[in-house]
Order: sequence, then structure tokens, then C-alpha cells
Amino acid sequence: MFEALVGFKSRIVHGPRVSFRAPLGPRLACDCKFCKLKTEAMKKVVVLLSLVVFLSISCAKKEQEPEVANVNFTPCQQTRAKSAELSGGVNVEFTSEGVKITHFNFEVTCDFTAVDVTHTFVNGVLHITQQSSPSHADCVCYTDVSYTINGISQDEVNVIFVNGMQVYCWNDNNQSNCDQYVIICQSEYESAPNDLFEITNMEITGNCLKIKFWASGCDGSTWVVKLIGFGNYDKSNPPQTTLRLSLEDNEDCRAIIEKEISFNLEPLVEYFRHHGTNKLYLNISGEGILYEYK
Repeated sequence: MFEALVGFKSRIVHGPRVSFRAPLGPRLACDCKFCKLKTEAMKKVVVLLSLVVFLSISCAKKEQEPEVANVNFTPCQQTRAKSAELSGGVNVEFTSEGVKITHFNFEVTCDFTAVDVTHTFVNGVLHITQQSSPSHADCVCYTDVSYTINGISQDEVNVIFVNGMQVYCWNDNNQSNCDQYVIICQSEYESAPNDLFEITNMEITGNCLKIKFWASGCDGSTWVVKLIGFGNYDKSNPPQTTLRLSLEDNEDCRAIIEKEISFNLEPLVEYFRHHGTNKLYLNISGEGILYEYK
């Protein structure tokens, strides 16, 4: 009996091992539930990280917005400089830092202590306002003021105004749907070429003025065409301003060539913004059209 039991025990001890485990169903269910919770948590983390990155980029962009720096000016002078090229002229220079403006013979109050410079930069149009501080006095004098607006490159700028005066226009940077920008410059209005042409149609879509005209030539490929504003503002109803289409035509042929060219009128909006109007009647080389804008 004892031997039998011993033999049995030996068989139990030395026989094949068998492992018993609890059914897998409940544990798998718990594991799946944990996975779902873990996945949802990871999604929240990803969304949170994306939000942090977006806010960081937005803040970085805000920090990179153009700002005025290095404002310098000369002592007050009682008379303007005699040099014609410097008398009230503005020099525009693009540097690695931004755009540098030098305004010669800028009129200030005779007791000024600073020149305040502010700006807006929208759709390639840079509008700069300069004002002496204090701004009111019984006498005036003149200074040469210079400053840099950092963070603006040449390929971003189409037009620059300083106190309402257009000092720069670069149509090669034109990213609008128009062919060119209108130019507002009294001296160029008076001196630009004025070869013969005839306007046959004008229409405005948004801020884009399309002018169709004809002139004599070979094929018109060498024509130089500009739309130039005098800068005047007549307080009629609606207000009016004068522009002219300038054509330089050196082609030695007599064929009648018709062309259509379009001009971005946004500089006019900037130029006449302080008048507080949203419409302007354009007198263009003997023709007229109403320009309404926002």
C-alpha cells in the first residue's frame, strides 16, 4: 500500500506538468478597455501639443511684425537746404534689416524734441506717418530725419507713402490681379511721356481699373504705359481727382494697335484715406469713371 502510494506520488511528482490558468476573456476585456482609455488620452495630448505649437508660431509671427527703429534727426535748421535734389526729398533704401527712409528738410516745430513715426503695411502698401513732438508751436524749422522699418523686404513692397506723399512704387512686386499700380506723383504727372492714344473703354472691378485704348505702332510690344495721378482732391459730390494715362510710343509704324491694361487703385485709397470718403470720381485723360471702395 505504502509502495503504491509512493509510486503514485512519484508519478505525480515526476509526471508531466500541467498548468491551470483563469479564462482569458475578462482580462482581455480589461486590456481593451485600458487601450481605449490610453488611446483617448494620447489623442488629447496630441491636440494639446498641436495647440501649443500653433500658439508658439502665432506669437513668433507677432514678434516679427515690422517695427520702427533707429530714428535719427539733425538739429533744427531755420531754412531749407539749397540743394534742389535734397529739398523736401525722400530717399528709400532697402537693407538687410528692412526699409530705410531718409526725409530731407522735414518740417517740424522749432522746439521739437523728437519725431514720432507710425506705419501700416497692408497688401504691399506701406503708409508712414511722421510727426514732430510737440506738434504745435508758433514757429517751424527743418530737419533731416531717418529711420528703419525692420522686417520688410523689397519683394514685399509695392508702394510707399510718407505723410500722404507717394515716394516709392515698384510694379515688379505686383501680386494683385492687375498689371500695374497707379502712381501718385505731381512731378511725374507733368513730365511723363504723352504720345497720342485714344481711350475706348474703362471699367472697375474691385480695386482694379481696366483701360482699353488704341494707338499707332507696329505691335505695341515696346510701349511703356503708366497711370499717373496728380494728387489733387476736389471736394465735389462725389469728390474728384485727376489722373492721366502716359504712353511712350517709339514704334515707327502706322498700324492701329488696341491694348487693354489694368491698374491697381489701392494707392488712391491710401492717399485720400484722411478725407474719410469711400468714393472718388476719376478724371482720366478726358474720360471719367466712378471708383467706389471700402
